[in-house]
Amino acid sequence: MRFGSRLVLASAAAALLGLSLAACAPAISDGSATETPAPTSTAAASPSPSPVDHVIEISVDGFSVDDGPLVTLHDPDGAVAALTDAFGSGPTEGPVEGPYDTVYSGYEWPGTKATVRETRIDLVVTEDAPGVTFRTPEGIGIGSTRAEAMAAGAVDGWDEDGDGIADYLSIGVQEVPGTSSLVNPGQVGVEYIDLKITGDVVTRLTTGGNDYSDI
Repeated sequence: MRFGSRLVLASAAAALLGLSLAACAPAISDGSATETPAPTSTAAASPSPSPVDHVIEISVDGFSVDDGPLVTLHDPDGAVAALTDAFGSGPTEGPVEGPYDTVYSGYEWPGTKATVRETRIDLVVTEDAPGVTFRTPEGIGIGSTRAEAMAAGAVDGWDEDGDGIADYLSIGVQEVPGTSSLVNPGQVGVEYIDLKITGDVVTRLTTGGNDYSDI
């Protein structure tokens, strides 16, 4: 073999050896640290403004809005005005048929009905409305449990289905001078807030409950 050929072969072998060594050699850092991008934090979205919350506390004497002055149930116009302010809108009005062919004035807001009988207004609350929560002075409202109501001073009322468990509770019981109880003869009649119990939970609050009237 000629010398030139051997030189070519040697050069080729050297090149292959160089490539092999390069492949096996560890990578050489240039000394600069590789930066890991810091996690970006997403700012929490601000909650949407909610309507002003009002708490209406109802008792046998009347109701107050946000611990304000008592609005007596014997002031129908004042009661309607106060409820309208709390709900932020006027009621739907319409007649309400009563016993003995009587017709009363009715007012309705979401979850709340009011009926005016002569000079008195009474409320029936079946659910709280957005921004408006009803409760008694004892802290009992829609969604309270039977146990909570009893612990707050409620007593058994009417057992509608006769199963031995009261379907209605009475809370905030007060004597009404000049009346006679139809339930307890010889005793003074009482008035109270009526609590409808469904599945051991309060599902309705009604003012004007009493044991001296048959209507």
